[in-house]
Amino acid sequence: MFIKKVLIELTILEKIFKKHNVKMEEVEWALLRNEPRFFRAKEGRHMALAKTNRYLTIIFTCEKNSTKIITAYPSSGWQINLYKVKK
Repeated sequence: MFIKKVLIELTILEKIFKKHNVKMEEVEWALLRNEPRFFRAKEGRHMALAKTNRYLTIIFTCEKNSTKIITAYPSSGWQINLYKVKK
């Protein structure tokens, strides 16, 4: 999967920062400059597992030339293991 542009609504950005301490820069870096592992999720969504200074799980939808972030949070144990297995 190739991602060109990351879009995130202000309300989503505030929520993931307050609830999960994840910043926009970290999400962008994880998706655009790192080597995330991509998986299909429910309802036409996708999941990316990526490693920054920590492991992140990013749920998003793909639109024409951009990626719309639904949520992002620190990965759980099984997600970290999945990231390592798919490496």
